[in-house]
Amino acid sequence: MKILFSMALAFLAFGANAQDMKLKDYDWTLTDIARKGYNKDDLFENMDTKFVRPKSSICSNRAHMWAQDFKARNGLDTGKIFLFYTKKKSSVGSKTWWYHVAPIVNENQKLWVMDPGFPGFVDEALSITDWAKTFTDSTNCKEIRATDTDLIERMFITQVFPQYTSHGYHECYYMVAPHTIWTPESLAMSLSGKNDKGEPVHFSRPRIDKDEYYQACVEATTSKIGFAFGGKKDKCKSLANRLDW
Repeated sequence: MKILFSMALAFLAFGANAQDMKLKDYDWTLTDIARKGYNKDDLFENMDTKFVRPKSSICSNRAHMWAQDFKARNGLDTGKIFLFYTKKKSSVGSKTWWYHVAPIVNENQKLWVMDPGFPGFVDEALSITDWAKTFTDSTNCKEIRATDTDLIERMFITQVFPQYTSHGYHECYYMVAPHTIWTPESLAMSLSGKNDKGEPVHFSRPRIDKDEYYQACVEATTSKIGFAFGGKKDKCKSLANRLDW
């Protein structure tokens, strides 16, 4: 009886902090995975790295697929974290990137980045600070807010960000967005209401767009050789058609 009582207390203590989290600049809420009975370690371990190609696929495409998996398989509204580089190179070999992106989840009011795209380099969920340091060798990252219009406009340029701006000196920048946002361009449009030409656009992504998911799926699952022979197009089309509208 004493054991059962202790277990009940432990369960109550664990669930006490479970609370959904609203994003700062979006009408979007991140499900607390603990409230749903999940934890970051098990979710990370079960992320699909067989159908979705790690390393050789584009990060925004595999992140889009993993985000939809969290929604379809686990019923979770998650987020994505976009990391923008300056002149500092990525710490993954000698690669030079201008951005990187991965899914992010809320567990007991703490955000964890879920990035299994580099097996052997990242093998667990990481805090935002640890994830950014892993990929940039720096902790001097600025969080972008919706009011930082100069930084948001740079998302259209597809080049590294400056280290010196009106916001001070930073070696990287990041922003957390809804899991429905696919690329830096769509992130910028969702925040600014403009396209890369400065023209007003109505951009709304209350759920993952079916066409965007299909494009992401084809690239994230198919090699160049496979693409020439049709690759995983049929399966991707089937998955896209299953999206719950």
